[in-house]
Amino acid sequence: MSESFAELQEDFLRITREVVLCTVTTVGSNGRPRSRILHPIWEVRDGNPVGWVYTLPVGVKASHLAANPYVAVSYWSHAQEVVLSECLATWVEDAETKKYVYDLFNTTPEPIGFDLALFGVDSPESPMFSVLKLEPSRVQVLTDFPNTFTPRMAKI
Repeated sequence: MSESFAELQEDFLRITREVVLCTVTTVGSNGRPRSRILHPIWEVRDGNPVGWVYTLPVGVKASHLAANPYVAVSYWSHAQEVVLSECLATWVEDAETKKYVYDLFNTTPEPIGFDLALFGVDSPESPMFSVLKLEPSRVQVLTDFPNTFTPRMAKI
């Protein structure tokens, strides 16, 4: 049964902030999946979750996203709590949004935020600074394991 994201929001944000890193899976034009670990910062805008990822548009990830812009995102906590989401992933090009995300990463307390200078990024205009925006169309949250194996779900 589908719920509204508002009903899942508190657990979604709590789990993603506790776990911090997630597995993001892309699928290439050959139909084969590839997973990697990424570090999104999630926020809620107009009632919907939005994830921001500092990552470079290179390699398998970039070629997969060019072929298919949809990703699966997975968090799994030590307490056996899970967040899953299916997202549209798009590269951010506009300067205003890139500045916003640059400031978000640099001002959000660790471990959610971090100093981008550690990665050679000294400004939002840096050629080393790229942003991937995650916009979920579906979110699942499992918080009552082992009492239930059925996650709560919101279609967005």
